[in-house]
Amino acid sequence: MSGIAPDGSPVALYARLPALGEPELIHGVVPPGAEILELGAGAGRVTHRLLALGHTVVAVDNSEEMLALIDGAETVLADIETLDLSRHFPVVVLASNFINHPDDAERRAFLGCCARHVLPEGQVLLQGFPRDWAPSTQWAQHGDVRARLRSFTIDDGLVSGEMEYVVGARRVFHAFESRLLTTAELDADLESVGLRLVRELDDRGSWMEAAPLPS
Repeated sequence: MSGIAPDGSPVALYARLPALGEPELIHGVVPPGAEILELGAGAGRVTHRLLALGHTVVAVDNSEEMLALIDGAETVLADIETLDLSRHFPVVVLASNFINHPDDAERRAFLGCCARHVLPEGQVLLQGFPRDWAPSTQWAQHGDVRARLRSFTIDDGLVSGEMEYVVGARRVFHAFESRLLTTAELDADLESVGLRLVRELDDRGSWMEAAPLPS
């Protein structure tokens, strides 16, 4: 056991991060008690609250150590890109800015997984960078975790940065790359896998609902 997820996320850190209103937002836009496929569930910071709100959750992640921290949900160890459960769900959730992956093919593979697993009349809930996102290196407090964007560059919509986290006396760094998408680029990505944008779910456009294209 390495303590590091395949994407470089420190497991112990993510186990300490609290939910930041995501479960309540999801709960508020889906049917009561809806079964949810959560892609990239991590250590369950959103999963556990969704369970408490009355939902059945199938939690998918490619880190065995992350999934071991989830209690009460069905867990699936798999890469999102190649996941095929041969099941369909009324709600599929892809949070944590997967739709901002810098590689076009990888980004569309994530969305393709959503399209593969959502019911024809179902909802795909996506979280990405808000439309008014601007880099800030100010510290923010999330539960007992302090976090900040330590450094960054932006080149033609590609953000390369490093996050810094402080938990007690421990300091953790996590490098990342993300693509800032225009609405047209997101629409093209969705259409390429048979999905369409339905609506934005918050004022900043960081959460969106998509649905299968009419057949």
